[in-house]
Amino acid sequence: MNELIFTQPYRIRSYETGHDWKATLPPLCNQLQDIASMHAARLGFGYADLHTKGCAWVLVRAFLRMDQLPGFGDTVNVTTWPSDSGRTAATRDYEMSLDGQIIGRGTSAWAVIDMQSRKAVDASEVISRGQLPDRKRALDFETRAVKRIREGEFRTSVLARQSDEDVNRHVNSIRQVEFLLESCPVRWQDKQRCIGADVQFRAECHAGDELVSMCQPQGDGTAQHSLLRTADNREVARMKTWWQEKQA
Repeated sequence: MNELIFTQPYRIRSYETGHDWKATLPPLCNQLQDIASMHAARLGFGYADLHTKGCAWVLVRAFLRMDQLPGFGDTVNVTTWPSDSGRTAATRDYEMSLDGQIIGRGTSAWAVIDMQSRKAVDASEVISRGQLPDRKRALDFETRAVKRIREGEFRTSVLARQSDEDVNRHVNSIRQVEFLLESCPVRWQDKQRCIGADVQFRAECHAGDELVSMCQPQGDGTAQHSLLRTADNREVARMKTWWQEKQA
């Protein structure tokens, strides 16, 4: 058994689905975040391990593409492994399978920061090359950076709440994905499903922050998104999403 590769089953709950009883993307991203922290802890470089050194993991980018969305009651097996480690970030990959078939693939990039200075620490000092399994990457980031939009055809205001904050005392990254999706028109949910997202996290966000979520359709089955903090007009996160028409 290779301890550098870890699999965990997740059952899709009713509150993790949309109107059509198919899982929405944020709960699937939560599964990836959960298994990442669980596996890192098993390997000795989890959140608690880093906190003893005054450091913390921060998710800086995540990319998930689904070939099929699981439904209410389905049990999805999520497999993860550390895939690379460099000075600026470490990457972790994922595969999601249902009934023995891979239905989704993902990758993520994590930075290590000093909790006091808020400055980045060399991630390769946390994960050595010997802690990377000999396994093909699940997915590569589509581009070097997610494209930024200055204006969005659709906009909505969002207020970050105390319950949105995580152990690092900033708004959890998957909450930010939910905020980014909030500006998508309601009619999209009736006709389309979001089957993929490439998210780049650019600034910390805290409870009480007033935010503006923007969405700009691209005309090719994708959309670009941006999340701005109104107090200083700072971009908190940006995202590209992929959409698929629902079958009649």
